[in-house]
Amino acid sequence: MKPRQAPADTIWFCIRRNAVARRAGWIHGDSLSDLRRVVGARPDETVEVCIASNFRHIPTRRFARTFYPRARGLIGIEIALGGDLLRLAPTRMVAANLGFERALMRFLEEREVSREDFAAHGCLRSFCAEQYLLFSGNQCQLTKLFRGGALIETGPTFERQFAVELADGIEGWMLSNLSIDGSLPYKYWPSRGSQSPADNAIRRFLATIALARLGELRDSAEIRDAARRNLRFNLRRYFQPIGNGRGAIVEHTGAKLGAAALAGLAIMENPSRDEFTAELAMLAAGVNSLVDDEHGFRTFFFPGDRDGENWNFYSGEALLFWAEASRRGIPHAPTLERCTTVFELCRKRHYRKRNPAFVPWQTQACASLFAQTGLRQFADFALELNDWLQTMQQRDGVDPDLSGRFYDPLHPEFGPPHAASTGVYLEGFADAMALACALGEARRASSYERTINLGLRSLRQLQFRGLHDMFYISKPERVQGALRTEVYDNAVRLDSAAHALLAAIKLLVPMNFGRQLSVE
Repeated sequence: MKPRQAPADTIWFCIRRNAVARRAGWIHGDSLSDLRRVVGARPDETVEVCIASNFRHIPTRRFARTFYPRARGLIGIEIALGGDLLRLAPTRMVAANLGFERALMRFLEEREVSREDFAAHGCLRSFCAEQYLLFSGNQCQLTKLFRGGALIETGPTFERQFAVELADGIEGWMLSNLSIDGSLPYKYWPSRGSQSPADNAIRRFLATIALARLGELRDSAEIRDAARRNLRFNLRRYFQPIGNGRGAIVEHTGAKLGAAALAGLAIMENPSRDEFTAELAMLAAGVNSLVDDEHGFRTFFFPGDRDGENWNFYSGEALLFWAEASRRGIPHAPTLERCTTVFELCRKRHYRKRNPAFVPWQTQACASLFAQTGLRQFADFALELNDWLQTMQQRDGVDPDLSGRFYDPLHPEFGPPHAASTGVYLEGFADAMALACALGEARRASSYERTINLGLRSLRQLQFRGLHDMFYISKPERVQGALRTEVYDNAVRLDSAAHALLAAIKLLVPMNFGRQLSVE
């Protein structure tokens, strides 16, 4: 059986009042100029619109080739079986954060039909759709959308305003969502209007660092107080002595090198650092105890069978903690000679099996070590790493809202694209550009500038900015200024905001290397 044909001017509408859907459906042949009247929208209601076209039959065996995650929000899906038909417009799927696979499974579960039966008797169609918002008011205020939002445009040079607006939005989100006890929501589902039970200590301490740096940037007593409260909450929740003068950040999954290192960084940079000198000393001892003569660092205090996991992340986080402890003259900081030895071990292992996750943390550590020593091996390695990472930024040949993110489709083992990845990569590129400028490498600095600007464009595209991309958000204060995971996944995660904010701060106040020259 084939589903009934739909004319090219089929229109999906959804009337929303205060973001809540009041009435929705499909109509035919009505123009946008008269649509509000036709669907009966009140002056205080916004109308979400998709004009469907180019309906195409898709063999059920080719489902995954057509209805993949990146297509969500750009094409719609029509599912038919027997006399039942479900047609989902792209903006409806964006608003519900609904993937194609889940939409099909719901359809089958509700009808108690197996995937095999659907493959034999069901029908699928895809369709394109022009997307619009008709805002509230008596006038037809029309806004064209792309994947449920407005596109951010960019030029070839660093646009400081991108970094300013990015930081301003995240600041507002963090301050409005910081609880009385000092906690920030780790993960939030905007479409559900609810908080996820998931948790991650590393990502929570990233936000602590970001708040502390933001407080310094703004010279704000309010933000400094927020950073204090957040640090106290996180240390009360996760810090534990683990014996032999060592401390660790303990979660139900174990105790990670990276968590101890970032907690130590968070203490060093926090206005309440003097309150936690004992914890800092124990965290430093803990990090020191995981030094490894072959790999630079082991990665887990416990459980032992997880040791070695996430080495690309945790080794750089630990080396950055060491470098900053040395720069700040913290007791128990390793010598620069020891930092150099471990750096060389990490570099050697990276060359054996390269991974982009290694780049931003090692770049920041190398920048700090170069600032202290003037040794060109630190600067040269950081620049080499970022030259390589540049090749993974998507630019031309992708959907316009994806431009600037980092993803290598030839190496899916490097991980999926993600707001947090783009944010942390930009942290590294910010230091790499500062290094290139300090060393007089103008061409390289210009290349990094282009990469940074495209990356900022990507982050601004992911940021909840206003009515044009929050028309379906019932609790806007929970998301405004935060970042989606991807343009086709609106889940909000704390580390996405933290990395983006840290990158923006580094770009607004670049690292100063003075007149460092090589001493080699």
